[in-house]
Amino acid sequence: MKERAMPDDGTDLERDLEVALDLLDPVPDGLAVAAIAAFERRVDAELAQLVFDSLATTAAAGTRGPGQPRLLTFEGGPLTIDVEVSSGIAGTASGRRIVVRLEPAQRAEYELWAGDQRVAGVSDDIGRFAVTVPGSGPFRLRCRPADDPQASAVVTQWMSA
Repeated sequence: MKERAMPDDGTDLERDLEVALDLLDPVPDGLAVAAIAAFERRVDAELAQLVFDSLATTAAAGTRGPGQPRLLTFEGGPLTIDVEVSSGIAGTASGRRIVVRLEPAQRAEYELWAGDQRVAGVSDDIGRFAVTVPGSGPFRLRCRPADDPQASAVVTQWMSA
């Protein structure tokens, strides 16, 4: 009577396939290191989530009239970003005044992008700043606590107001 060979657990096949792939389609130099580094990379900014929009609230109630500022609140990482956007500012053809307050109250570096315009600065000690930008269209904010160089920045989505 012949002895029947037991099937192996597949380790020989796996090893053979690994050798064949290494010979026929090797991993490019540096790719494995880059792949590992991608998982270790620190995100330089956290996307803040929109948690309040007065346009959505007042539109449902039918109460927002013309000339009323739009109020937005974003939360991300250690910061809450309250934004007030007023349109038709005196002295500008179609400008907007953007007033920001950060919570918790602290000095923060900020950048505001509006179209191709970029405005940067530092808030006051209680986290407030205001910027007037010409025109309409979307804008975006990026804020980072000024006194903590290790803190991640918080960035809002692009928004129109």
